[in-house]
Amino acid sequence: MASSSALTGILAALGISIATYYAYNIISFLHLYILHRSTISRYLASDSSASETRSWALITGASDGIGLGFAHELASHGFSIILHGRSPTKLAAVETALKTQYPKISTRLFILDVYPSSASAIDDYVRGLANDGVRVCVLVNNVGGSALTSPTFRPFTSLTAVDVQKLFELNVGFPTLLTRALLPVMREPALVLNLGSAVARVPGPLLTVYAGCKAFNMSWSRSLGVELRAEGRQVEVMGLLVGEVQSSQHRDLEGPFVCTSRVLARSALNKIGCGKHTVVPWWRHAAILALVERLPDALQDRIMVGSSTTRMEIDKRLLEMQKRHL
Repeated sequence: MASSSALTGILAALGISIATYYAYNIISFLHLYILHRSTISRYLASDSSASETRSWALITGASDGIGLGFAHELASHGFSIILHGRSPTKLAAVETALKTQYPKISTRLFILDVYPSSASAIDDYVRGLANDGVRVCVLVNNVGGSALTSPTFRPFTSLTAVDVQKLFELNVGFPTLLTRALLPVMREPALVLNLGSAVARVPGPLLTVYAGCKAFNMSWSRSLGVELRAEGRQVEVMGLLVGEVQSSQHRDLEGPFVCTSRVLARSALNKIGCGKHTVVPWWRHAAILALVERLPDALQDRIMVGSSTTRMEIDKRLLEMQKRHL
C-alpha cells in the first residue's frame, strides 16, 4: 500500500510538472505574440528635425524583399533610412518611393557589393557618416541568402570553392565587418537586428553551408549582445529566425506558413524589447518551428529531406523556364 501511494505521488508530481511546463510555454507564446508591446520608439530621438539629431536606421540588402519591408516599416515609425545595396538604379527607385510616402524622413544610399567584402570600403563609408554627423541608432543586418549562387538547393559536393566563399561573404563576412565598423560610432540606445533562418535550428539538407552560416549569425548575435551589455553599452542585439517569406527570389512561395516581407518586418519590430536574444518574428513560423523541433530526430530529418528535395525540383523547373525565355 505504501509503495502504491508513493508511486501515485510520483506520477502526480510528474503530471503537474509536465502541465506546468506546457502552460508556461503557452503563456510565453501568447505574451510574445499578442500581449507584448514593442519598445522601438525608444530608439527615436525626441527631436528629429535637425540633421545631427535624426534617428538613422541602416538596412543592408534594402533594394527588395525583407530589407525593403524593414525600410518601409522603420520609415513609417519616423526613422530616416540608409539603404544599402549593389544596384544604384534599384536603390534610387526605393529612395524615391520612401520620400514620396514618408516626406518627413531623410534618406542616404550605401552602394557596395558584398562579394568580395571590403573592410576598407566599409570603414570608409562609416567614417563618412561620422564626418557628416550621421549617427546610426538601428542596424538591420538583412543581407544574406544564396543570391550569389544558383540554384539555391543543391548537394554540398556540387558547390565550387567560389560558391562556398560567396555564401560565407554574403551571410557572415559582410554583416560581421559592417557591425564591427559601425558599433563604435552608433548613437545609444542602439538596436542591432541580425537576420537568421529556421535552418539554424533544424537540419538544412541541400543548404548545408547556408545553414551553417545562419547558425553562426544566431550564436554571434547572442554572444555580442551579452558582451555589449557586460561592457555597459545600451545596445539591444536580437537574432531573428525567419521561415519562408515571399521575396524577389521566392515569388513562387505560397501557403499558410508563408508571409510577405512587410509582415515579417512588422512582426520583427513588434518584438523589440521582449528581452529575448533570439526570436521567431512571425507567430506562424514560430508555431511550425516549435512543432518540428519537438519531433524525434529521425522524423525531423525525413521531413526536412523531403521538403528540401521538393524545393530543389521546383528550383530546377524555374531555371529551365527562365532559360527557355532567354
